[in-house]
Amino acid sequence: EGWLPVALDAALAELGETAARTASARPNVRAVGVDTAPYYEAGANEVQDLAVSMATAISYLRAMEAAGLDVAAAARQIEFSYALGVDVFQGIAKLRAARRLWARILEASGADASAAPMLQHVMTAERAIAGRDVWVNMLRATVSTFAAGVGGADSLTVLPYDSAVGLPDGFARRIARNTQIILMEESGLHRVADPAGGAW
Repeated sequence: EGWLPVALDAALAELGETAARTASARPNVRAVGVDTAPYYEAGANEVQDLAVSMATAISYLRAMEAAGLDVAAAARQIEFSYALGVDVFQGIAKLRAARRLWARILEASGADASAAPMLQHVMTAERAIAGRDVWVNMLRATVSTFAAGVGGADSLTVLPYDSAVGLPDGFARRIARNTQIILMEESGLHRVADPAGGAW
């Protein structure tokens, strides 16, 4: 519902301090997350989702700069999280556009984009999960997972097909896990450098 336990300025200052401590003590750990799933699940389209994520990331970059981090070090503290629906091409385009937008923001901020590439986590969208006839959700999750893999996601969470009707059972959790394994091991999505670039 969009509330914070403290004022926004105080929350951003705390975020910056936490990121600065993490960067010095644990350089391989990311302390800041930009997660736009609440907006996407509430009805935002892909363009709105990307706009919210970039605006949020810029605010976080400024807060981390105020805490003493340079832009590249601050960018390395951020992980982006996106929800994907069942439109394969929109999902692929969304993830690829996010990387280009982030690289452009870093370039405009005076940082080398290759020194702080975007780390993307993708989750299959809850709004794409049907409450009736839950078996079709296996296909929907497969489509979202395929789009995430082809779009270049770094990590993925696949929702169990029956998550809309209650606590998922063991079979549903196993299918969610195996969906990504099958696409990787049997379809070989990870063996192609740029699957969305064309078959050549």
